[in-house]
Amino acid sequence: MRETTAPGLRMKTRRAVTEALADTALELFDTSGFDQVTVADIVAAAGISQRSFFRYFSNKEDVVFGDRIPSADEVREELLRHIDASHPWDALCATFRTAALQMDADGGRWKRATRVICHTPGLRARYLEKHLAWTDALLPEIASRLDADATDVGLQAQTMINTGLGCFDVALMRWAEGDAVVPLADLVDEVFGFVRFPSA
Repeated sequence: MRETTAPGLRMKTRRAVTEALADTALELFDTSGFDQVTVADIVAAAGISQRSFFRYFSNKEDVVFGDRIPSADEVREELLRHIDASHPWDALCATFRTAALQMDADGGRWKRATRVICHTPGLRARYLEKHLAWTDALLPEIASRLDADATDVGLQAQTMINTGLGCFDVALMRWAEGDAVVPLADLVDEVFGFVRFPSA
């Protein structure tokens, strides 16, 4: 009787191959520059065929982003876990701190991916598109918790969200580029702590 591989085992194997291939590519991107590295370079370093590469990734950009960066819905859901128990600004900090803790758990890969994104204009543009999607998802949730008598609640909410995204990016870039072994979550707390908003 022929043995079959359990679906769970196949999934784990695929995940392991995907991560190993991504690690090889990210090392090349980080060392030589994203635009200078071709798919041919990646498969040569990984010892696989180009056909095999495209089983796991659609293109080079997917190697960097993959499913690493959370969707707008995921960010909104995380915000909702915190926002009713705290000031909207503190809820934003808690939301990004959760993301930071997840990134700290896989720090080496995330640091490389962050450096590659920061040093590649095309990837930075794609990352900023994620920011815009997050802003659209968070805006109504933040605005609904601010003072309804304010002149422009939407403007206040957008300012708060964009400031939060800026704080997160400052912490992220310092973490990715720095030599000190400081957890990203600690840097997020520190940078967010520099900013204060009026009570909601």
